[in-house]
Amino acid sequence: MIRQATLDDLDVIVSMSKQFYATTHYSRWANFNAETVEALATNLIENHVMLCAELDGEVVGMVGLFVAPFMFNSGKTGAYEVVWWVNPDAQGSGIGYKLLQAIEPACRAKGADIIQMVLMANSPPIATQLYERNGYAHSETSFTKEL
Repeated sequence: MIRQATLDDLDVIVSMSKQFYATTHYSRWANFNAETVEALATNLIENHVMLCAELDGEVVGMVGLFVAPFMFNSGKTGAYEVVWWVNPDAQGSGIGYKLLQAIEPACRAKGADIIQMVLMANSPPIATQLYERNGYAHSETSFTKEL
């Protein structure tokens, strides 16, 4: 079941975020900060898009996006992925796909005209296939340098 996240989900969102963050390039140069993530998740829940996936009554996945004016035309609104995570023991169950499907109506309801999802350097190849099968087009690649 995919549902809107609530403030009651903050502990599990922070816990899953810690798991997610450990897999990213960013974890090499900045420690995970639970208070920062709790504030971020609260903002997403209250003002943007934050969904949770449940399997057998347990939250096992999440997706969160900021909804904001498009930077080159404020007449358009974008929804920009912050996090998309499914616990490893629930991967392969279709939860990731269901989360991806659920963001479209949630983002539309927040006024978004586009959705931008992220492909991390270590994302599994199936992520690209999933995006493309669902109508997403490769729009940019980013590079990060620590200063």
